[in-house]
Order: sequence, then C-alpha cells, then structure tokens
Amino acid sequence: MLTTRCMTQAVYFSAGTIPVPQYQHFGLACPIYTHFTSPIRRYADVVVHRLLAACIGADEIKVGLLSQANVQKISQNINYRHRNAQYAGRASVQLNVLTYFQGREETCEGFVMGVRTNGIQVFVPKYGLESVIVLQQGKGTTIDIEEFCVRSGEHVIRELDRVTVRIRLDESNVQRRRIALDLIEPSTMPGLSVDFDLSESIGVGI
Repeated sequence: MLTTRCMTQAVYFSAGTIPVPQYQHFGLACPIYTHFTSPIRRYADVVVHRLLAACIGADEIKVGLLSQANVQKISQNINYRHRNAQYAGRASVQLNVLTYFQGREETCEGFVMGVRTNGIQVFVPKYGLESVIVLQQGKGTTIDIEEFCVRSGEHVIRELDRVTVRIRLDESNVQRRRIALDLIEPSTMPGLSVDFDLSESIGVGI
C-alpha cells in the first residue's frame, strides 16, 4: 500500500487522448496494454471485449465505440465510479474500525510516514490506520521541516522511524467520532509523547 503511493494511479483512457509516454504502467513496465476479465465483472471489461471481438471479426463494431470522444467519455465515467467505490470501501473500513475500538484501547507498532509543521503522520500497518499526532507547542520539542524530523535535545524522530502508539476512540465531538493515535515510544518528546493521564494526551483522528 505504501509503495504504490508514489506511483501514478492507473486509469482507463481512450488511446490517442493523452501523450504516449503516459501510456506506461508502473507495475507492468509495458509500452502499451489493456486488460479484461473473463467472465466479465465490470463495464470496462464489456468495452474491451467488444473492441477485441470487432478486431478479430467475431462481432460487428458497436457504433458508439467508433468515436474516440465517446470512448474517452465512457472511460472517464468508469474512473469516476471506481474512485467512488474506493472511497466507499475506505469509509466502510473506517466505520468497522470505529466500532471495534468502541470502549477499548490498544498499543501497536507504527511508522512515521511524514513530518508536518504541526506534528508527525503515523501509519499503523496492523489496522491500515494513518493519523497525525499533533505537537503541543512550548514543551521543548521542535519540528525541523527542512530535515524532516522532530527534535527534543539529543532525541530525534525521522521519517520511516518505528514508533509505538496507542490507538483509542476520540469522542470529544459526539457527531464525529474519530480514531486517535497517541505517541507512547519514544517517550522522550515533551508535547508529542503521551502523558499517561489520558486527559493530558494528544491525538488527531483520521
């Protein structure tokens, strides 16, 4: 999941509507390609099946598929609906995670995926969670954006460092319950590391 973030997302398009260098796929490393499933599961498969059938003379070409503009319009609609399906899937996962952490907390391993001006972004592989742990100002811990790290005396947290976090349900806003992360280890970052009194801890939900 983390590896694919730096890659351009694959989308459907009609050949000839974008520059040729953009045809390539990160995973396949092919100059040109298409794909389909059999049996057919998606409308994109229907379109490809119809085009291939026309190419080998197994069927007549459908009128709408002769228009590049029309095929591109279909492709954009497929991409739009695919993104919406992804958003719905993520929302479903988040809802289930919220339900799971109702009335419970758990300590897990996480990794620093980014350093922001207001804190660190942590990813928890066990649950696929990502959240920002906010730095409380004036506690002696500083953020160095140029070096992508957080400093407190001799102690430093950098991107991709392994950390230990507490996962809990933040119900401070009853209309928008959120999963919050608190930094447990390293415990040497005042204003960032958790104070074991829950009322003093800080976390921002996903």
